Amino acid sequence: MIKSLKIKILLSFTLLIFMLLGAGIMSIFEFSNIGDSVDKVLKNNYQSIESAKKMADALERENNGILLWLIGDRDSGMEAIHHSDSTIRKAISETDSNITEAEEPEYISAIIQAYDLYHTSVLKIVDDGSSLGEGKNRFEMETQTLFFNTKKAINYLMALNQDQMYRQSGIVKEKSRRAMMPAIVSIAAAVIFVLLFNFFIAIYFSHPIKKLINSIKEFYPEKGRLNAHISSQDEFKTLEEEINNLIYRLLKKRDNVTE
Repeated sequence: MIKSLKIKILLSFTLLIFMLLGAGIMSIFEFSNIGDSVDKVLKNNYQSIESAKKMADALERENNGILLWLIGDRDSGMEAIHHSDSTIRKAISETDSNITEAEEPEYISAIIQAYDLYHTSVLKIVDDGSSLGEGKNRFEMETQTLFFNTKKAINYLMALNQDQMYRQSGIVKEKSRRAMMPAIVSIAAAVIFVLLFNFFIAIYFSHPIKKLINSIKEFYPEKGRLNAHISSQDEFKTLEEEINNLIYRLLKKRDNVTE
């Protein structure tokens, strides 16, 4: 049993410090994990979305390029077709090296397949040297349909990453709640500690002092000693014993003087 009031007080505050320190470390750890995971996921999803946008823009330019070729501006049309093809291939490569979702390889494979069919159809119009009428017919009957299929595949990839970013916001919200729990626990612990400390003060300080005061008020020399009845074995008990020792010495001295 702890007999020193100083140690009792020190242990009480040490307990509170460790509780608050533990809660603080847990909160910092949780928020740090949230920051790292969110930064990585959002960055990768954002890059995939940007790559998909590049594909979509380049696909539109390639489609405009074949239209330029069909209306007679063949140099500009060929330049747009080749430049757009290079941009799309590069964007596909970037997306393939930045996989963030389990389904993403399938979406990328669908884009590659759809785009290869579309680009092959575009090159057939150009390489066959078709007449304007034949080229327009092929474009309307085949190439345009393949264009929309490719665009749809790219939009699916973009939607996949956008949905993941939306889901990630929900995950961040949930993790934030969990990160707040240590702070809430520390506040509750602090309130409980204050109540317990108030109880501790009453038991170990207020009550012994009141007992000593009351016993001093009720003391008469005939009694010989105080009857504070302090049960704790700490400084207050020592004080009671020392007061009784003082009383004993004073009474003994008085008796000696009287004799």
